[in-house]
Amino acid sequence: MANISLNSYSRMSDSLEREILQASAGSNRAFSALEGMGIVAKAVGRAATGFGRYLVQVAEALNEARARDARFSGTQW
Repeated sequence: MANISLNSYSRMSDSLEREILQASAGSNRAFSALEGMGIVAKAVGRAATGFGRYLVQVAEALNEARARDARFSGTQW
């Protein structure tokens, strides 16, 4: 199997390496760089989606805290 790393100092995360190995082990053909880029793109997309959801949850929590504070102090925000 060919070495996929770009240089001797670059390392892949465990989950990415596991997905690449599963993709290449699932078929009896050589690993393609295009498939690898697809796997990486999916992982980046999932990470961006998760981060976006996290930001929405933080904004909702801040709005609830402001509303609760305004209710107790009697001020408008």
